[in-house]
Amino acid sequence: MSQGIFLRSLRVSICLGSSWLLISCSLHSPLAGKDLRDKALPQTAIPNQFSTGSNTGPQMDDAWLKQFNDPELENLVAEALKNHPDIRIIAARRLQAEALIDAAGGAQYPGLGVVGNTGGKVGSSGSGLTGYYIGANWELDLWGRVRTAVAGAKENARALNAEQDAARLSLIGTLTKTVWLARGLQEQARLAQENAEAANRYSQLTEIREQIGASSKNDVAYARTSAAQANEAALISRQARDQALRAVEILVGRYPQATLLKSTKLPALPPPIAPGIPTDILERRPDIIAAEARVNSAFYAASEKRLARLPKVSLTAGFGYINSQVFSLVNGPTSSLGVGANVMMPLFQGGAIEAQIAYQNAEAQAALANYGKVVLNAFGDVENALNGEMTWRERTVQLQTQLQEQRQILNRVEQEFTIGRIDQRQIQQQKIKTNSTEMSYRQGQVDALTQRVNLYLALGGSPTP
Repeated sequence: MSQGIFLRSLRVSICLGSSWLLISCSLHSPLAGKDLRDKALPQTAIPNQFSTGSNTGPQMDDAWLKQFNDPELENLVAEALKNHPDIRIIAARRLQAEALIDAAGGAQYPGLGVVGNTGGKVGSSGSGLTGYYIGANWELDLWGRVRTAVAGAKENARALNAEQDAARLSLIGTLTKTVWLARGLQEQARLAQENAEAANRYSQLTEIREQIGASSKNDVAYARTSAAQANEAALISRQARDQALRAVEILVGRYPQATLLKSTKLPALPPPIAPGIPTDILERRPDIIAAEARVNSAFYAASEKRLARLPKVSLTAGFGYINSQVFSLVNGPTSSLGVGANVMMPLFQGGAIEAQIAYQNAEAQAALANYGKVVLNAFGDVENALNGEMTWRERTVQLQTQLQEQRQILNRVEQEFTIGRIDQRQIQQQKIKTNSTEMSYRQGQVDALTQRVNLYLALGGSPTP
């Protein structure tokens, strides 16, 4: 009788579960690429190619760090990937991701447990029972609840790994830009010191002229003021240089001592990227991969909560042994071996399951909206980087023209001094102008290189092979 009731209950549960499975099966397909973008940004028209670009240039390529041909930078990056604390954090997060998959996957296998008891006549129960029980339980994943949980854990792990890829990429990009900034500031500090020396010399010459009546006291005051400003600018430049050098050392995992870099030479800016970069290239960006995985993980979690309303069918098996020093058992010590099955279906939980489903549905919608936000920001990053590089290329040309003309002016002034037409004050003035123009030019070089790195980071390319 009891067996018939059990079988009927099992058949009813299977029928109910099948209907729920048909309703829920569409949620088990992970979203990706254009389908996910259309769902996350239904009102946004996304072009097939980025709108900004140059008319000439090579195609986009990975391993962009090699393109700058900067051995010192490559050595610093290798040192950072070995010593920086973030790398250990990345390794730990990857282990966490693997553990999440293993923990969720354990539910796919039978569980095995043992219970034992021993006691005398005056033990806590007074029964003198001694025995043990070894049992196994295996949930039959008829509706895919366990498989859904495992799939969600895999997506969550994929998100963690992608976030660590983004952290590694950010570390390399930040170090690259900081090294070039430090080089530029090293040169700026040198040029600022030369300006201070020139301003001091100009002030001294003005004081001499004032003594012989060729300059006024106001001329002396103006010269001294300019010299003090130049000395202050030199101090600020040295401070900025040292801060950038310390930032480099921290990024590579060294103690921040502001040690000068071996080279102050900036690499040549690679040719502009050819037009027609497809927008779907952003699918390789680690932050977009992570956001996509978060969406799928959230939808899997929502599906798992819905499947929790279906009956759980489990197979059981066990072996037990029992003996008592107080009670007489049928034939003395006894042992038994049994197998069976059980069904558990929630009938009333006070709305707890429905509340969990509603929570996970809201979490999935939030993850979907966040994916759209990440995608829009990524498009903005690429367009801004493309436009920024084009602008800085043009500005660098203008700054280079200014520097060339200013150097020619300095040469002509020095020639005029040689033939006695002017005194040294004009030379010092032109030196200051030339150095200031060179400082602007070198800063323009740094900014142009920074925009190229920003472009590589925006497109998600790998910096190393």
